[in-house]
Amino acid sequence: MSKVIGIDLGGTKINGGIVDEEGNILKKIRIDTESKSGREVVLNNIKYVIRELMKDEKIEGIGLGSPGFIDTDNGRVVYNGGNIDNWAGVHIKEELTKEFGDIPISIENDANVALICEEWVGAGRNLDTIVMITLGTGVGGGIWSKKQGIWHGNNYQGAELGHSILYPMGRKCNCGQNGCAEQYISGTGIEKTYFEKTGEQLKGEEIFGNRKDNKICNEVVERFVRELSTFLISIKNIFDPEGLIIGGGVINSKEYWWKDMIDCYNSICNNPIGMKILPAEYLNDAGVIGAGKLAFDNIL
Repeated sequence: MSKVIGIDLGGTKINGGIVDEEGNILKKIRIDTESKSGREVVLNNIKYVIRELMKDEKIEGIGLGSPGFIDTDNGRVVYNGGNIDNWAGVHIKEELTKEFGDIPISIENDANVALICEEWVGAGRNLDTIVMITLGTGVGGGIWSKKQGIWHGNNYQGAELGHSILYPMGRKCNCGQNGCAEQYISGTGIEKTYFEKTGEQLKGEEIFGNRKDNKICNEVVERFVRELSTFLISIKNIFDPEGLIIGGGVINSKEYWWKDMIDCYNSICNNPIGMKILPAEYLNDAGVIGAGKLAFDNIL
């Protein structure tokens, strides 16, 4: 059975793994990204992970999911390098080819890679059209159809759903706009809502976990439910996908909000029928598995 390497590059950690043709991770490695040290250090860390995974293995391809707007044809970060210092403009594929030139290398946006995983072996494996959102520090997005594959957009900015406007002239976003969805329905957004109400800092998972016993936490979660439901209605009415998959770190707390979100969505959507709303099946491993599928697609 053929084996490839999948790399999930994050602002904090680099997760790597050997992936087989059925989407199983056979071997894993995880190291710090050292994102504040700049592109050369990050590139060297990626190469280290690949070298470690290649030891005593026959690897037929390498796939990597990276933050930022990715020119997938050339394997380059066009601009907006996410949370990695000086990452915008780096030629990832070119740099990796210098050392691993005899192996096909594919680069893709990290949220798209998570969607590729879910479409392949996860919640979307029986769907023909999918929109995925990832609720974490920010809000990522991906759009996929069986006919077309991933939608990248004219400037490699397709599915930047977290930067659709939820509140005109609302909170200032890191992208330069005001009122972006990720300023409200991300883990960071939830924490900002709590801080605005109390003047105190509290982690998102604590806000969810204290919902039953703390009035303010409950109010914050109720607001999150309404805002997320409203956001999902916009996605349905714009894209009309067969399925919408929600992933990212916030999904780990879904026991505190998922049912309420579905109920709210059904009650306020003009036509709630026709789009399945599903939790992602793969969380921490989605980037590695999706990057592995990316590599397989490049060698088949």
